[in-house]
Amino acid sequence: MVPNGVDILKCPVSRMYPTDDSAPLPAGTLDQPLFEVIQEAMQRHMQGIQFRERNAGPQIDRNMKDEGFNMTAGVDDKTGFIYGGNRLNCGTWMDKMGESDRARNRGIPATPRDGSAVEIVGLCKSAVRWLLELSKKNIFPYHEVRVKRHGKVVTVSYEEWNRKIQDNFEKLFHVSEDPSDSNEKHPNLVHKRGIYKDSYGASSPWCDYQLRPNFTIAMVVAPELFTTEKAWRALEIAERKLLGPLGMKTLDPDDMVYCGIYDNALDNDNYNVARGFNYHQGPEWLWPVGYFLRAKLYFSKLMGPECSAKTMFLVKNVLSRHYVHLERSPWKGLPELTNENGQYCPFSCETQAWSIAVILETLYDL
Repeated sequence: MVPNGVDILKCPVSRMYPTDDSAPLPAGTLDQPLFEVIQEAMQRHMQGIQFRERNAGPQIDRNMKDEGFNMTAGVDDKTGFIYGGNRLNCGTWMDKMGESDRARNRGIPATPRDGSAVEIVGLCKSAVRWLLELSKKNIFPYHEVRVKRHGKVVTVSYEEWNRKIQDNFEKLFHVSEDPSDSNEKHPNLVHKRGIYKDSYGASSPWCDYQLRPNFTIAMVVAPELFTTEKAWRALEIAERKLLGPLGMKTLDPDDMVYCGIYDNALDNDNYNVARGFNYHQGPEWLWPVGYFLRAKLYFSKLMGPECSAKTMFLVKNVLSRHYVHLERSPWKGLPELTNENGQYCPFSCETQAWSIAVILETLYDL
């Protein structure tokens, strides 16, 4: 969008940690153009990483269990999906770690989201597609990533990586409306049809099938992964089940651990809520609403003029509530989250950057 915007790829980046085990270097000691740093990041994803966090232990996280400090991430050869995390570490933005001894949830992530999280797969697809487009125009000088597998150098082109994600995404993330569809790995865990899974390959398979708002992020950054009709159906379900007055419920209210009231000070015997364990298990966060609205705008255009007109009405209606909140807010801002049905949450930040940023993006799309 910016005039000569691609020139940023040649800008120098100061590497504080040029290698995995290097001591931090002062800025300016080792500078590399941004395109080289991007390429290295893509190669490291494809190669996979396995390490233990620096200074692992209570000094960096007083609640984490030992195994949680062991990091693994990589790209699945067959699907092209990024995967990572483990059952004792909080993956992605849904990062609540249990803190209550009384309820016995200390050191247990409320939402580990290990495996392949839907929005991370979408963001990867977006990055790979973008680099593929730039490499075809010779703006980005690399056309492939090179990694070592069993002592041999293997190359994977951006074209091939892009195609793998494209070919596998809907097949593995979409929950078919048809119960006789034999593609499903755990048909007994399906409890809502016509949705997109929250993750694929989680250590607790039930978590894959939970309805959360994260798939709408993938819809905005990589809409090409979705069939229009299936996307539209999933958005209708999200609207009915997750959309609140200002934010999106972080978990389906039909889920057995759903709780829409966040109270970080409460310490009781209830495993699911003690010390704010339900931070991402129901309270209505504002930033996902921007992605939900933008996904509705994008796919409504493909659904036809009638759908598009109705969606414009919905989007303006939802944004009018944000407008009223902004008008009344002493902070002139939008909060991090609300409790269920838009109720004020005293444990939520009163004005948060991403809450307002996603609304600005929605206005831009509008």
